[in-house]
Amino acid sequence: MRIAIGSDHGGFELKKKLITYLESLEYEVRDFGTYTPDSVDYPDIAAIVGFEIAKGNFPYGILIDGIGIGSAIAANKIQGIRAATCNNLFMAESARLHNNANIIVFGAGQTGDVLAKEMVKKFLETKFSGGRHERRVNKIIGLEEANLKEVEKYTAPPKRLITGDDIRLASRSNEKVVYYEKAAIITELAKEIAFDLGVRIVER
Repeated sequence: MRIAIGSDHGGFELKKKLITYLESLEYEVRDFGTYTPDSVDYPDIAAIVGFEIAKGNFPYGILIDGIGIGSAIAANKIQGIRAATCNNLFMAESARLHNNANIIVFGAGQTGDVLAKEMVKKFLETKFSGGRHERRVNKIIGLEEANLKEVEKYTAPPKRLITGDDIRLASRSNEKVVYYEKAAIITELAKEIAFDLGVRIVER
């Protein structure tokens, strides 16, 4: 398996140890920098590794900076990337099992090399469980292309009765979803208007 890895100056030493460890497990590792302990900006490295994975050149990646937060934020701006900052084995396993993460992120100032090696191994060996988690990951993927006006608004409480007026009001407010409680009453007129105006009626 091919693995992309990158770090800023804060993660430089830990990255070298992880490369040696992964190669001992017979992974093919490609180092995308930084190549010296001189100061660099972590978004630059995160972008390089992120785009390599997004393009399909590598199935998984590893990013390391001082804290482990900035690189994850930067990488997650790239469509198709699910980067997870992990601080223990449970998080490393869950990132793959539940979230189908394709990049694991460490903070070298927070994680020792022994634990980092264990987390990388757990991350790479864990398969995505699918099922209900696949539905949730698909919603994450959907957010990458969402028009912000069409993002489902969880702040709106579900209704017990939905009428045509509810649908018209939602449309005028640029809301594309109206929620209803289980066993709620939805009038036929509401369904017709929702179809005409492109408003979805969703149980919550």
